[in-house]
Amino acid sequence: MSRLGDLPRAAWDPAFAAVVDTMTPPGGAPLGLFPPFAHSPRAWAKFSGGALSGKHPLTPRQREIVILRTAARTGGEFEWTTHATMFAAKAGFTPEQVRSTFDGAADDGNWDAADALLIATIDTLLATKKLTQAEFDALHAEFDAAQIFEIIQLVAFYHGVSLICGALDIPPEAAMGRFPDPKGDARLQNKDHDHA
Repeated sequence: MSRLGDLPRAAWDPAFAAVVDTMTPPGGAPLGLFPPFAHSPRAWAKFSGGALSGKHPLTPRQREIVILRTAARTGGEFEWTTHATMFAAKAGFTPEQVRSTFDGAADDGNWDAADALLIATIDTLLATKKLTQAEFDALHAEFDAAQIFEIIQLVAFYHGVSLICGALDIPPEAAMGRFPDPKGDARLQNKDHDHA
């Protein structure tokens, strides 16, 4: 439950409830990220509109690299654990690659050149909020304009998800686990992993 508390299901906007139902297994509970949005149909409309749903110009693997790395670098434990558990294997990640999205590096030997370029681009965007001409040229040599926009917008969207989860104290799903123990990343070592 978030800091806002959960509204009773009967108080949910019917359109919101219908969408959440499509993302919930039969007989199951929705992921903890969704119920807080019942408080604000406007926030839900903005969130769901920014989710970049539909046909994607990136492969599922490329998309997961962007999501996992962004979530890890922005403290997004809810999103990282969810995607590491539910989507990484389907997208062809090895366990070492999943771990590398958390605290590895583009050049740690876990990635081919295109994947390493994605990792480096995400790290640069989050650290500096821009790309140099040389960084952009390297990205554009591998990805077309639609893919570049998708990469940038995914980084922005999942950074936003991390902010929502952090501000509202939305904990990771119990079945998804927690962030791994960090190795050498002081920012993550200082992170409070306990949720009240």
